[in-house]
Amino acid sequence: MRDHRFTALPVKDILKIRMKDLHLKNADMRSALDYVKPNVIAMMRMGTMRLPANKALIAADLLKLDPVFLLSKVIAENDPALWDAISAVMGEYLMTKNEVALINMVRQRLDGHDVDLAGSPVFVEAIAQELQATLDRENALTQAALNRIDK
Repeated sequence: MRDHRFTALPVKDILKIRMKDLHLKNADMRSALDYVKPNVIAMMRMGTMRLPANKALIAADLLKLDPVFLLSKVIAENDPALWDAISAVMGEYLMTKNEVALINMVRQRLDGHDVDLAGSPVFVEAIAQELQATLDRENALTQAALNRIDK
């Protein structure tokens, strides 16, 4: 069962968006990732070459992305069967800093009580609307970023 949380946007588009937002040049990425050939990053941004998993943590740092987020995207894209295996074994431990912060907030608000929020229809309905609004906003921002790059 594939974990789709990291499959909505291809790595090539994440590279394009983050590099543009951070005013990074291909040469900056090439140097940080320790590539000699000047066209390697351009090929990654076009999708003709993939970002290798062993370079994902360095790229995440340079692009100011959560390393779990980018590494998960890279593995899921480069080797879906490997990602399925990793998710099956370690899925509950693969959390971004934002996901950990959410869990910590819930724990604090529940004052140490272990409550099955996912089993509470009232909670699920209340949060579903907020999650959908957040998803819609993020999708719009992503589309706007992609449109900026295409210009």
